[in-house]
Amino acid sequence: MSSEEPEITLNDVVDLLHHQFAVITGGKTHEGFPMITLPDLGNFGSLNDEDYQKLVLYLTSVPSMHEADMGFVLVIDRRNDKWSSVKNTLLKISGFFPGLLHRAYVVRPSGFLQKAISEVSSKFFKDEFKFRVIVCSSIEELHQYVDKKELTIDLDGNMPYCHQHWIQQRMALEQFSGQTKAVSASLDDFTKRLRVSTEDLIVGVQGAHGMLEEQGEEYEKLKEAILQAARRGESLLGDIKQRLNSTSLEPSSLANITAVERLLVQLEETERTFDDFWQQHSARLHQYLDLKTFERDFKIIQGNLDVYLKTVSEMTEVGETVERVDTLIKEFVTFQKLCTEEVEKGEELISCGEAMLRGRHYLHLDCIAPKCEELQRMSVSIKDRLEHRSETLNKCRELQESIDKANKWCTKGIELLASQHVEKCSCSAESAEAALNELEKYVESAAQFKLNSPREFYTLFQDSITPETKALVTQVLQRIDDITTMCDKRTSSLKRLAQKPPRPVQTVTPEPAVPLQPPPPQPKRVETESVESTVGSDVLRAKRNHVLKELLETERIYVSELGTILKGYKYAMNTDEIKPLVPAGLEGKADILFGNLEDIHKFHGEVFLQDLENCITTTDLVALCFTHRRESFHRLYSYYCQNNPRSERLRASLGNNSFFQTCQRKLGHKLPLAAYLLKPVQRITKYQLLLKDLLHYSDGQKWCGEIQEALDCMLVVVKCVNDSMHQIAITGFWGDLSELGELLMQGSFSVWTENKKDRLRELRLKPMQRHIFLYQKAIMFCKKNSNP
Repeated sequence: MSSEEPEITLNDVVDLLHHQFAVITGGKTHEGFPMITLPDLGNFGSLNDEDYQKLVLYLTSVPSMHEADMGFVLVIDRRNDKWSSVKNTLLKISGFFPGLLHRAYVVRPSGFLQKAISEVSSKFFKDEFKFRVIVCSSIEELHQYVDKKELTIDLDGNMPYCHQHWIQQRMALEQFSGQTKAVSASLDDFTKRLRVSTEDLIVGVQGAHGMLEEQGEEYEKLKEAILQAARRGESLLGDIKQRLNSTSLEPSSLANITAVERLLVQLEETERTFDDFWQQHSARLHQYLDLKTFERDFKIIQGNLDVYLKTVSEMTEVGETVERVDTLIKEFVTFQKLCTEEVEKGEELISCGEAMLRGRHYLHLDCIAPKCEELQRMSVSIKDRLEHRSETLNKCRELQESIDKANKWCTKGIELLASQHVEKCSCSAESAEAALNELEKYVESAAQFKLNSPREFYTLFQDSITPETKALVTQVLQRIDDITTMCDKRTSSLKRLAQKPPRPVQTVTPEPAVPLQPPPPQPKRVETESVESTVGSDVLRAKRNHVLKELLETERIYVSELGTILKGYKYAMNTDEIKPLVPAGLEGKADILFGNLEDIHKFHGEVFLQDLENCITTTDLVALCFTHRRESFHRLYSYYCQNNPRSERLRASLGNNSFFQTCQRKLGHKLPLAAYLLKPVQRITKYQLLLKDLLHYSDGQKWCGEIQEALDCMLVVVKCVNDSMHQIAITGFWGDLSELGELLMQGSFSVWTENKKDRLRELRLKPMQRHIFLYQKAIMFCKKNSNP
């Protein structure tokens, strides 16, 4: 039978089985070959070929595959039939039999005439068939070949057999078999769909949740179908065994029991395989869900931590009063609680990720470890910054309290010094002594700060000083120093007055003698020089403050102008009003026209300007702003200046079209865009000029070293930017400029040619201009291209 032909079931041949054209009782030969019996009912001749083929196909499928492969033996009972019927039966069987047929036992007709005919005819047609034919003259002779235990009662055997019960059992068995096949097919289809669904999972968390829930419900239904089939098989097995116990032992029933048990074992194995598959699949899907949940939570936590890190970085205000610091501390505690909750979520997520890595990997989990490390890094960073902010605020509160006390102390000192009349003290030692005691008592009041003297105020503030409060502390310390100096001077004067007794006042008559000479001018000259020195210092301080003020104000204007250019030109290109005016040659080329102007604006607005505002009152800190941001200046302005020629060519090719005119009119600019695009180039050169002025007006100050370092940094930046612009203009060089090493120097020079015939005429000619580049590994001479 071809595997492509449909399988014959009991329903296809049930009517034929009821007529008992042929039966398979479960009997076997002594070799173990299953036997098919054709009872002597006289109806086989009415069976057409198609029905015969279906019937014999079904009967040969009843035994196990192993038994069917061994081959079959036929027992043809024709005792009450005619010899012609025997021949026709054998010819039909010879024409079609789906299995291996070893032999056929024919119990020939028992009538006298038919017996005589069979004796004659059997000698001639035995060799006409594909199988061996053994003609038995009687049942007793058949028993010589086949054991009576393997034959039914109608063949004088003692094998119990009920055809109707056999049909009923076969019907139940095939229904159970069909149910198991249907369950297996459903399981196969389910597993195939699940394998396909998990090959390239791209669903999100909600999709994975839905998939897991939907497939879980389908798994439970299929699991219940397996259990129902198993219960049905066990019920069928029980019925067959009960019949065996109540009746004689039927080999067909034993075969059915074996078949049912085999199906139950297969069903159990199928269930176990299905459970194993589902366990792995659900574990894979759960891990995918856990992974997607991890990635989603990571993005959320990372975003929140980024915001918190930015927020805590922007928390630079330290407060100018105790009340303001208390408000900042209260706001910080609330913010710190939010950060702590987010950090705890991050730590929980890290634990989940590490647990996933420790478990069995059904998916590629390479992305988990870097994300855990990133969360760990961000958690540590935000903890450090929060701790630093907390310490800063606590120090600032202590500092503000100390500053309040110090200011009150200074105010009291000023009032005391102003209330003391030096004229009275110079006339009375008692007054000088009283004023001295009062002043010493005031100086001793510094003990409330747990200090031995006002000079130790520096130590007090040194423990609480921060970069944000350095300017304020410097002012307070300067005030304390001034008061302390004044107190020291007053104390020295009072001590001298208290020690020198006053001279008695005597009345004398003036004599017209030589006029009194004016007092020596030396002390007055010293005082004049001191005044002039103080005045000069005040002038320098005023000029420094003016330069610092100019630096800050021009920086604010610069940031504002850059923002105006971006908003009025670059960002306006995407608005509905301006977009139709954008020329075709500018589409997709905004980055060429504006370069990295947006990055420069962001750097100055969010970083550098804030640095200047935080420390504009302290000259050395202003210098540090330039030193610390040197790399950013070099990177941003080198790129902008290198892109400037491309930007200029693009703008020139577009001309003064309606887009530029409209934007300029809306912004109210008097100058075109080209003038504003030169702002960054002008600004980077302006810094070094301001720093030179600041250094000039800081002569002899302790921060001159910091200003000089800042000036050197900006000069290097300007040089690097200038070198980059010159190098970007080099054309026609066949090699790689980066292989020549660092550019050490570059500049223009003149070249004259010498001719012995007419040296004077040649010398009068205009020299040729060349540009030289000195690299670490080579020197390059370039000629200016007059036609770029």
